[in-house]
Amino acid sequence: MSNTDVKRSGLMENWPTLAVAALGAFLVIMDVTVVAVALPSIERDLNSSFAELQWIINAYNIAYTSVLVAVGALADRIGRRRTMVTGLALFGVMSLVVGLANSPTALIWGRLAQGLSASAMLILGVALISHAFQGADRAKAFAFWGVSIGVAAAFGPMIGGVLVDFLSWRWIFLINIPLVAILIALCYWRVEESLDPNPGKFDWPGIASFTVAFALLSFAVIEGGELGWNSTPIVSSFIASAALFLLFVWIGLSSKNPAFDLGLFRIPTFTGAQLLCMLSSVTFWVMLVYLPLYFQVMRGMSPWAAGLMLLPLTVPLLLLAPLGAKLAAPSSLGVRGLMILGCLLPAIGFVWLAVAPPESIALWVVAFLIIGIGTGLINGELANVATAVVPPERAGLASGINITFRHGSFTLAISLVGAILLASVTAQLAAAPVAAALSDLPRTANLIALGDFSSAVSGAPAGAQEALTQFGRASFENAFSLIMGIVALLAVLAVICAVFMIRRSDLPAAEPVTSSS
Repeated sequence: MSNTDVKRSGLMENWPTLAVAALGAFLVIMDVTVVAVALPSIERDLNSSFAELQWIINAYNIAYTSVLVAVGALADRIGRRRTMVTGLALFGVMSLVVGLANSPTALIWGRLAQGLSASAMLILGVALISHAFQGADRAKAFAFWGVSIGVAAAFGPMIGGVLVDFLSWRWIFLINIPLVAILIALCYWRVEESLDPNPGKFDWPGIASFTVAFALLSFAVIEGGELGWNSTPIVSSFIASAALFLLFVWIGLSSKNPAFDLGLFRIPTFTGAQLLCMLSSVTFWVMLVYLPLYFQVMRGMSPWAAGLMLLPLTVPLLLLAPLGAKLAAPSSLGVRGLMILGCLLPAIGFVWLAVAPPESIALWVVAFLIIGIGTGLINGELANVATAVVPPERAGLASGINITFRHGSFTLAISLVGAILLASVTAQLAAAPVAAALSDLPRTANLIALGDFSSAVSGAPAGAQEALTQFGRASFENAFSLIMGIVALLAVLAVICAVFMIRRSDLPAAEPVTSSS
């Protein structure tokens, strides 16, 4: 049935639909953030390599990011509730599979299938809310949906740390199963089925070229450090990915019903919003993955304590969305002013941490609060701007592009940061006097990059163990400082992007929408 054929219900009258959309998104994002604190435990339990740990994170991210547009288009044809239920059921089954995995390979393939199902849970939450609510209720529903993502980001690391410390890393996946069962029950009880009666031609060539191009690019970035950046598989993957991306662009420009309407990028503010989402992903969101490793390695914290350290970064995402909406109103800072402020604060925090990383935990908390406040103010408004500056009939497509940019850049950035971390440690180790005594330098570098110094030292000759012990933490700290420097530069670039690409002339239609949320 068409969206226009259904009488929309109020926020509380249709709370099951909102619960399914919001909790579904919560589970998708939590399964990104909880894994970060569990990586050292997974490495010890399954004897995983650095590349395998990268794949444990990124198989999930690649899968759900690559097929977002395809899943949304398919759901328009076969039914959004039906597709959501299928996604939830598969997510629950694969959570059981990965929770019981006894090898890195099984865990990686399980995470891949789990990610495919997560795409339905994320993109269809948007579709279900759009179908069920309208006007002010829709704005409130989307705000609640955004808060649920903030909750997952805020408490995911801490939840993961508690489960790893007191139970096992396996429970970060097994906990999904009862929650999924509840959401499926709510779908059948009160979520109304909907589909698009005139969906247009399905853009298989565009969707296929984008999906394969993104997967090949991710493979090359993740495996480049392990196989060698000049190796045939990596070079071939980069070339094939570039060719397929060019094909995707050609299809998008020549098709009447493209999967991605590239014409939207002619709107400077729309393009600016996508760039800001990308820069936020490769700075704030990626550091949520790597900071727990830093605190466990350099500060000797437990997984739970490392997750707790991230709360000053993530709690503002929960609390500041309403304030951001008010500040975006024309009578206050306006959208452009808010975007500049929201980018400036993280830039200040990241530059501080890169130039003069504090010794005191209290000062880390202050820096994290500055970064978290800025990100919290604009996190929800970025999605609003990305959809509000385009024609109303293109808002759904704009939302899909925005989600793909956010999560696609996050996926690639995790891989790139991991590759930089490993490359830096490897280069330092190769130049160190102790390198001559090591029989397997790449494996030792992998273990140091993972923070597993005990395994790195125990595998070295007895005469080299003392020198390697001293070298290990210093090389990790140097590599992490390099990453923080890159993140700081990108955060400053976000400020420049906000100043020059978020234009008031594009925003008259957007500001009233933003202020009402």
